[in-house]
Amino acid sequence: MNQLIFGTNQQIRFATENDFYETLGFLSKSDGTTSLVWEHNETSGAWGSEGRIQCYKNIQKFPVALSAAFTAGVGNILYRINCNEYIEHISQHHAMVYGDTQNLVRVRSTVPPA
Repeated sequence: MNQLIFGTNQQIRFATENDFYETLGFLSKSDGTTSLVWEHNETSGAWGSEGRIQCYKNIQKFPVALSAAFTAGVGNILYRINCNEYIEHISQHHAMVYGDTQNLVRVRSTVPPA
């Protein structure tokens, strides 16, 4: 069974494992809706690094587990989702990479058969 709750404040929560994998598919579309980033904020005097999902468009289509964790965006970023644990998990266990382009074949290969 996959981990379903992420973050020190449990800000990302999936109701089911199916929800987890549907969200992984949503993030893998590489259609300009999202970008995964790791911001090294400690270099500018802030508290520390932050793993984020930057959200650019299609806000109404975001899975509930992600939209419930929206925080304010800046510039052309409509919302951000901050959760180091989730970003680390999907990059280490599900072949997600930083940036706005994902390798769908590699990500799909991490999903167990139904």
